[in-house]
Order: sequence, then C-alpha cells, then structure tokens
Amino acid sequence: LDIIGTSIFNYEFGSVTDESPVIKAVYSALVEAEHRSMTPAPYWDLPFANQLVPRLRKFNGDLKLLNDVLDDLINRAKATRNVEDIEDLEQRNYADVKDPSMLRFLVDMRGADIDNK
Repeated sequence: LDIIGTSIFNYEFGSVTDESPVIKAVYSALVEAEHRSMTPAPYWDLPFANQLVPRLRKFNGDLKLLNDVLDDLINRAKATRNVEDIEDLEQRNYADVKDPSMLRFLVDMRGADIDNK
C-alpha cells in the first residue's frame, strides 16, 4: 500500500508503521470484496440491506472514508495543476519533481476538464 500510495497518489499510507483509519478501511474493503466474490446470493442488493446488516454498514462507511481521502488527493492535485503543453509533460524529469505521482501526471495531462471520477 505504501508503494501504491506514493507512486499513484503521492500519499504516504504508513501501512507498515501506523494503524490509520485509511489502512483499516482498505483491508476491510478487500475482505468484503472477497466475501462478495464467494457469496452466491447478492444480499447486499436487497432493499434496506445496507442499513440493516452491520457488515454492510461498516463497508459503506469504509468506502465513504476511502472516497473522501481520494477526493481530497485529487482536489489537491487539481489545485496545484501545472499548465504545460504535451511535449513539456512528456519531457518532464520526474526525478526532479516534488510530486512525481501518476495522479500528478494525469491531472497535468488532462487539463482543466478533468473530474474526480
């Protein structure tokens, strides 16, 4: 997670040293994804299941936390967007850039028309 966080989002998860809520949410979401892949009947699609089943309430809370963190990271990248033409972006030396993440590159590449999705 630390490698993914740094290379994709320029975000230090601290998964080796910390027990952050983000790390717990990631692992919990992975466990839920595994559970869903092995459950023959998708009970989570039933009306009100997300409000009644504790496991689903926790999962939805974890997804909200992860989406909030990702939205914040994307908004920060958009706010610090570097306007350059395509050739400059392709020639950029990422060893010398403060934020060499994939998100930084995509935001700079897509320009002002990028959305958080």
